[in-house]
Amino acid sequence: MTLEFHQIVEQVYRMGGMLAHIPNEYRELMQLAVARFNAASDLERARERIAWVRSPDVSGYRGAAPLDIDAAEPVNALFDPPAEPPEAVIMACDGGQVYPNENAPWHYYLINVGLFVYFHGSSHTPIPLTFPQLVFHPSEVHDKYGRVVSNRVVDDRRTLAELRLLSEHVRAYTYPDVPLLALYDNRLMYMPSSDDENAVLMREFINAMGAIRDQGALLAGYVDNPFRSKRFLQLLYLLSLETQQDVRDQQAYLARCGDLEGLRDRDFFDYVLKPGQRSAVMVQNSPHNRDFKDRGRDFEIAFFYLKTVSALDETRVVRVDLPMWVARQRQSIDTVHALLLSQCRLQGRVPYPYAITRADELAYVNHQDSRKLDELINIEARRVRQSLARATLTAKASSKELARSAKRAHNLIGNEVIDHE
Repeated sequence: MTLEFHQIVEQVYRMGGMLAHIPNEYRELMQLAVARFNAASDLERARERIAWVRSPDVSGYRGAAPLDIDAAEPVNALFDPPAEPPEAVIMACDGGQVYPNENAPWHYYLINVGLFVYFHGSSHTPIPLTFPQLVFHPSEVHDKYGRVVSNRVVDDRRTLAELRLLSEHVRAYTYPDVPLLALYDNRLMYMPSSDDENAVLMREFINAMGAIRDQGALLAGYVDNPFRSKRFLQLLYLLSLETQQDVRDQQAYLARCGDLEGLRDRDFFDYVLKPGQRSAVMVQNSPHNRDFKDRGRDFEIAFFYLKTVSALDETRVVRVDLPMWVARQRQSIDTVHALLLSQCRLQGRVPYPYAITRADELAYVNHQDSRKLDELINIEARRVRQSLARATLTAKASSKELARSAKRAHNLIGNEVIDHE
């Protein structure tokens, strides 16, 4: 039965009337947010309110906060593109996978990590590398209950493999007085989805971050589409509250940005940032980020928003995550800022870091490759099964099997050959 449109025409008209009011509401919200942004230059006022939301009787604030260092940037500061370093090494990685098939006769999964090394300001040819890992041992493919591991567990292990690979290859491309930027195509505030492996994954993730730091390299997580993020708008709403009692009374609205609900950070910074500019560097006030900080002050995760530009002048607002050992150094921030803009200008229409694009191409496992892998494994499994079967036969049985298999009957008259399967 087809949908009877005559019954919903009037409803569509009413919906159109509602949509007509949205642009005006959006403009009013944006004007309010910009007014608060322009008035947010008092760093001590921001810190005072962050102290309020960290008190035991307030919960629900997961928004932005200024850095807890003397050289912290005012939360409403905007920064123009800095000068590029004459030379730099940019190393990016990304991962692809083939998930396990629970219905297959044998269980396995594949993680394929692509690593791309780009030499900024140099004539050196970029270096593409791939690292496929086939995981098939029952103890690794199954959980403690004997079930095939979920896709989310494979994703967690791929995430760790990506950062670990960066940490293992930083040393080979570290040169005196040449900055090295390790680019990670995701947020740095990693949160494993597997309760069983949470502690192990987090420990290994922090260890990989520490190995990158110890080699003197910079690390940045690139979040291309932070469409849900409201961290900064939560801060703007918090700054509008005058007293600690106001914060207690309004804490239920903090997560929803209060009277700024409906806006997102990406929309706001698309409005206030000029092409190539970045926001102030801030941290997220959250228990999970506190976990990172508790593992070492260098591992607290900071971030800034950046308006990238492509070769065709297309713009896009992204979020850049930084570990604190990078975020506390202005020169390091400027290097990350400049190199990301340079990488995005190498692309045609879409502003996206060239090195990450190439790493993604190296890591991607398409459907045809997945099928070929499955066929290869099936062929090998049949070979092993036949070999084991022959090994268990006696010499007499083996000779009978050979004699009886694939019989060929020959016609005595003529040359016709008849095969009996």
